[in-house]
Amino acid sequence: MSSIYSLNSSKYSRVTGLASGMDTDSVVEKMMSGTQAKIDKANQQKQLMLWKQEDYRNIISKIKSFQDKYFNSSSGCLSADYYSSRTVSFSNSAQAAYVSISASASASVSDIELSNIQVATKSYAKTLETASRQIEIGFEAASAPIDLTGKSFELTVDGVTKTIAFSKSYNSAEELSADIKELADAAFGADRLKVTASDGKITINSDGTNVTLANSESEGAFSVGGMSLLNDSTSRIDLNKSLSENTFAKPLVGESFAFTINGKRFEFGSDTTVGTIINTINNSSAGVKISYSSITDKFTLASTSTGSASGITIADENGNFLDSIIGTLGESNYTQGTDASVYINGTKVTRSDNSFTIDGVTYNLKANTSETISAAVTADVDKAVANIKAFVEDYNALLDTLNSKVNETRYKDYEPLTDAQKSEMSETQITKWEEKAKSGLLKNDTALSSIITSLRKTMYTAVAELSDNSQNLDITMASIGISTENYQSGGKLVVNEEKLKTALTNNPDKVVSLFTQKSDKIYLPTNSSEVKAERYKEEGIMNRISDIINDATRTTYGGGVLLKIAGYSGSTTESENTISKSIKSYEEKLDRLLESYDSEKTRYYNQFTAMEEYISKMNQQISWLSSSN
Repeated sequence: MSSIYSLNSSKYSRVTGLASGMDTDSVVEKMMSGTQAKIDKANQQKQLMLWKQEDYRNIISKIKSFQDKYFNSSSGCLSADYYSSRTVSFSNSAQAAYVSISASASASVSDIELSNIQVATKSYAKTLETASRQIEIGFEAASAPIDLTGKSFELTVDGVTKTIAFSKSYNSAEELSADIKELADAAFGADRLKVTASDGKITINSDGTNVTLANSESEGAFSVGGMSLLNDSTSRIDLNKSLSENTFAKPLVGESFAFTINGKRFEFGSDTTVGTIINTINNSSAGVKISYSSITDKFTLASTSTGSASGITIADENGNFLDSIIGTLGESNYTQGTDASVYINGTKVTRSDNSFTIDGVTYNLKANTSETISAAVTADVDKAVANIKAFVEDYNALLDTLNSKVNETRYKDYEPLTDAQKSEMSETQITKWEEKAKSGLLKNDTALSSIITSLRKTMYTAVAELSDNSQNLDITMASIGISTENYQSGGKLVVNEEKLKTALTNNPDKVVSLFTQKSDKIYLPTNSSEVKAERYKEEGIMNRISDIINDATRTTYGGGVLLKIAGYSGSTTESENTISKSIKSYEEKLDRLLESYDSEKTRYYNQFTAMEEYISKMNQQISWLSSSN
């Protein structure tokens, strides 16, 4: 709320009345009472405008909240699903684990049978072995048998070091690998480490734990001929470190790396962190998501879409980044995506996505099964009734708001209080006074009354056939159990549930048409009166209400009628509206009055000051004459 203009009388204070004995301030105040009354009146008129604007904007806010709840979403009352809901039930509730099914109001089927569900899958490419380098032990077959009796090495797993001691000779890397695995399981627990052998090389891997291997200081296993420690630690890729700081199983070559994924080109330097590369790829249009698991030590590329067309192609242009983390795509590290397929009532349906809609029924395939799944689609009349009752309840509340303001008592004797009046009253008295002063500012308001009348008219005016504007639908609000209480109720609606359920059960399509039918004439404030009339006749009830709301509170085309009067925050009408212009006019008037007040009061004080000076001189002369005698 804007501040009310007030006067600071202290700036006019004078040391007056010393010669005359007059209470000059009181005299000037009385002389200024006429001008002060004009200022008080302008302040009161401005305050009334501010309160009136506040009332309007509160109403606009409530109308917009109503609009957002019921008219600005696909699930609102302009949708057929709001009045003609369908429920899908399975013959066996466990079948919902394989598929979810929902039906719209337009669904034409009643029984559904599904079989041989195959869900759509994504394409995947992954690291063939490990992304980072692992512990490697060299075993020269030519030196076999290699006698490790009494020899050992130190194995550290997650900060705990154990001595792995041997007691025999070994003829192959595979034989030694098996013993290392058995000894490590005994030392650290089963399956903490994975030990494999291939081509004369033994590899020790872990489930994401740091592992190091060192030769024993005495009787070390790697001091024996034919045995060698090729790499002494099992690491993991650190996403926060750069490419050059990480140790890859297949070493990176070069300082810069360029590559393409599904034709999308990427380029990075060796100083780029692995995490940055992952985020860049994932936020691109390449159609894939890349991830890294420290448990498996593998990178995975997955297509963002499912289906057989969701392939992945990769190619290094400069350097070997993709070859290092993924390798060449083949049967061992690449899986092509597959389409979803299912038999629906005996007919095979194939789609690239697991979610699809056919004949108003939406299917979401979840898991493969050869089981036959049966489901029934039935009308959910109770839900539709609940939806309609919820709308009616909020509609009536909105009408109550409008009617209460239009019929609110106006107390003309209660004007906004002046500062002087407030200074003589308690806070409670001020509050009670202003409640009366604010009351009835919108009494018999033309704009609000027009909205109420339009809403009431909507409920009993017949809806015309789209194909023949002269022919009305053979269904009305009253015939389906929705009617107004009486004239005194202000247009509030009542619902006969039994009658409404019967209409929804026997004539669901007609009920939907009554509420949601659309005219081929689009909503435009600039339409001619003839076009508006034709649109009104053809529209269903909810589209009519939507038009009434738009006419009142739209923010486009210069704003609706209420916004043009009072404005609304966030729109071009916030300051460009009738009431704001009136408030500005009062402020300009107050500026002029205050300027005049200052000038007038200064003139009076100057006059009284001159009078005081004259009287003072006269008193001095009389005193001198008296003393000379």
